[in-house]
Amino acid sequence: MAEAVEKAHAVQSWARESGRRLMIDFRPHSHHWQIMRQLRTSEHESGTLDLGPARVLCAMTTCGDGCFPVSADLDAAGGVVAVRVRFPGA
Repeated sequence: MAEAVEKAHAVQSWARESGRRLMIDFRPHSHHWQIMRQLRTSEHESGTLDLGPARVLCAMTTCGDGCFPVSADLDAAGGVVAVRVRFPGA
């Protein structure tokens, strides 16, 4: 980890000092890149990620970053038939 941090700082410094237009996103132990790969290639800018026992949904919106209320509609047997996400202003 120490070596990775050192290299990330070196690349960031090189980019700043040289005036190069380079985006650096160093995130130790992150699944961010996995979901962003899906978002960038998805027609609807969305994707899912299995994280432990949970399936996480990520979607690009014009509402900005945040956590939004989610509810589920269930059938008579308790199975999920619809998922609703409430975005601000919607």
